[in-house]
Amino acid sequence: MGRIVSLRDYEDFARAFAGISKALATWTWNGEQHGVFLTIAGTGGAQVESLNSNAVSLAPKDIFAPSAPTSITVAAAPGRLSLFWPANPERDVAGYNIYRSTDPKLPKPDWLKLNRTLYERTTYQDEAVETGTRYYYYLTAVDTAGNESQPSDVVTEVVP
Repeated sequence: MGRIVSLRDYEDFARAFAGISKALATWTWNGEQHGVFLTIAGTGGAQVESLNSNAVSLAPKDIFAPSAPTSITVAAAPGRLSLFWPANPERDVAGYNIYRSTDPKLPKPDWLKLNRTLYERTTYQDEAVETGTRYYYYLTAVDTAGNESQPSDVVTEVVP
């Protein structure tokens, strides 16, 4: 389907069968997995009976990326630039990716990624910089399912 399936989708599917006029879907939970319980009625409220259907396991999948990091600030000191930002509001953020360029017009996929693994803190010191050079940075947030946010706004500073 290419999207999240809702209880309404189950109800609409059931009503598409001949002789079915009412359908009610509810979520179930057996302590280990989610399911859907579907109650149906025939035309005019006629009773519709069948054997229990086979159980189908539902495994929720997180497909929603976190929001982009915001309010990033840069502080300059001799030989280093320090980035600061507030933690993302999503509870499942695993860390951040930090990107740098000296050319703001360079396509973002071509910017240098500064961290090899997800960066778990909300401050970063970039000491691989040159005095008098302007650097541009953006960040992305990554959640525990591996979904990566859109890029943050770009911030910039010159190394003193």
